[in-house]
Amino acid sequence: MLEHAITGDFAIVKAWKGDTHGNLIYRATANNFNQPMAMAGKITIAEVEELVPAGTLDPAQIHTPGIFVQRIFEGRIMRKGLRS
Repeated sequence: MLEHAITGDFAIVKAWKGDTHGNLIYRATANNFNQPMAMAGKITIAEVEELVPAGTLDPAQIHTPGIFVQRIFEGRIMRKGLRS
């Protein structure tokens, strides 16, 4: 019996921090499913809380390498009870 890997046309993930090359760092439970789903999509779109210049992230802390991310943007993640 052969189990085929899950694939999708798009994967949309949220990350805590990312750089301009697409390297992503997740925080808390976001690492449970975002990391494998980023690798399963043909086109991966990442929303990050903080977008930093390439080379500023510690390579040992990166959860998803930039090779899997095709689009990245800095988004504002809303938290309950906070006003802007």
